[in-house]
Amino acid sequence: MKKIRTALLAISSLSVIFYSCVSQHKIQLTKKQLTTQDSLLQAYGKEVNNLEEKRKNKEKLNQLDDTSNIRLQQFIDKTREEIDQLHKKNVVMIGDVEIDKKDWDQLRKNLSACLNATKRINGKIMLLTDLINRNTVLKLDQDVLFEPGKFIVDPSLVQMIGKIFEPVAKEIDAFTKKYPDFPLSLAITAKGYADATDISEGSTLYKELKTNIVFTGQTVNRETLNKALSSLRAKTVIELFQNYTKSRNTSNIIFTYKGKGEEFPDPTITDYRTDDKRRRIVLLYWSVFPDY
Repeated sequence: MKKIRTALLAISSLSVIFYSCVSQHKIQLTKKQLTTQDSLLQAYGKEVNNLEEKRKNKEKLNQLDDTSNIRLQQFIDKTREEIDQLHKKNVVMIGDVEIDKKDWDQLRKNLSACLNATKRINGKIMLLTDLINRNTVLKLDQDVLFEPGKFIVDPSLVQMIGKIFEPVAKEIDAFTKKYPDFPLSLAITAKGYADATDISEGSTLYKELKTNIVFTGQTVNRETLNKALSSLRAKTVIELFQNYTKSRNTSNIIFTYKGKGEEFPDPTITDYRTDDKRRRIVLLYWSVFPDY
């Protein structure tokens, strides 16, 4: 009987040792897989940082409208935050700490979450790369769109606006199909600019602009007059686009406009003159961004 008990005890001990060896093997394998995924996350983090630098550069060059620029920055920040949180959890598990049986489930959960996250974050990086590379700005010459002293577009040019928008509509459709897992919106923004010449006090334009300026409580001077003119011209362009899109589903399109007055439209140009026609433009932005 004693021999039988000894044999059973020996078999039991071997089973425990065998189970322990198998468990440690699985633990080390899982830690190695988690380390690989975490390294991939860190590489994605660097890509996101590079995209943020590109966004900042486009912002500096006035190549992004305010709405999409803010949304892109938020999307980038949230993606970086997601990567950082996952990395902090992974570090605990893949360091030189001994994993006991009670931590085994947590280790597997971390690996599963990391595998799903790397796939999701890779999709976000692809989307961000396309968004930053494709956000588009078009320069519209005010001397062509508007007659001197006017802020209404000549009817003969209205159809041209439609032709400009058509490629944009196709682009947003292509984006939607390419990224079905991301809800996307389109921002169309017009920024109007003016030169620094005076507007004749006796003109009809002066009287119309003065009424708008007085209503806002600002002082009437050359700067505020030119800013009001640039704002009205930007508004006209946006209204034309809104009319063009009436037959489309515009629930995911944001229309905005802004008058920048005598500010320089292109920060890379250093030889603007007072009456420079390069200053009399409307910059039209169409930008796709995620509804994060």
